[in-house]
Amino acid sequence: DGPTLAVAELTVGLILNLLRRINEMDSALRAGKWTKVTGNLLAGKKVGIIGFGRIGQKTAQLLAGLGAGKIMYYDAREKFCAGAKGKSLEDLLKDADIVTLHVPSNGNNEPLIGEKEFSLMKKGSWIVNVSRGGVVDETALYNSLKKGNLSGAAVDVFENEPYSGPLKKLNNVVLTPHIGSYAAEARIKMETDAVKNLLKALEEK
Repeated sequence: DGPTLAVAELTVGLILNLLRRINEMDSALRAGKWTKVTGNLLAGKKVGIIGFGRIGQKTAQLLAGLGAGKIMYYDAREKFCAGAKGKSLEDLLKDADIVTLHVPSNGNNEPLIGEKEFSLMKKGSWIVNVSRGGVVDETALYNSLKKGNLSGAAVDVFENEPYSGPLKKLNNVVLTPHIGSYAAEARIKMETDAVKNLLKALEEK
């Protein structure tokens, strides 16, 4: 459970960055441009969470506390959580303003979100992937962003890392180098838990 809060908080931070376009204005200011860009509020937005395990549920809790509107989720394991509504993947993609992914790799190298799924999403919506590389088809994501079908995306995980692909050319995407668990407190907890688990296993022998 060590990385749960760290990944959930990163997700929220990336969503707020996308909505308020913080990275775009930071880059413009550094380039000598005093450009004020109008963003969007989180309040009232419909959030769709794909994968509703510990990280997905913690993300829902944090977003609800910040005033997000309807929170819905899709999980193949049919989890239940008070305050969030389970939906089919297709219905979630059609209804959500913001989609965030928290799923393991499916093991067959097939993306969960590809061209077909992007075509279902609302024009002007946002997507965040902090789960696993390959879960989102990066070429389909690039095309959707380039065409303006999506307002923006944030990606922390990639099919091939370190990432050097075409998403780097777009200013409406936030890219981070697989840092979901990289909060000092989370790393300490992960290492402590690992040692405790090892000691427990040795004691049971």
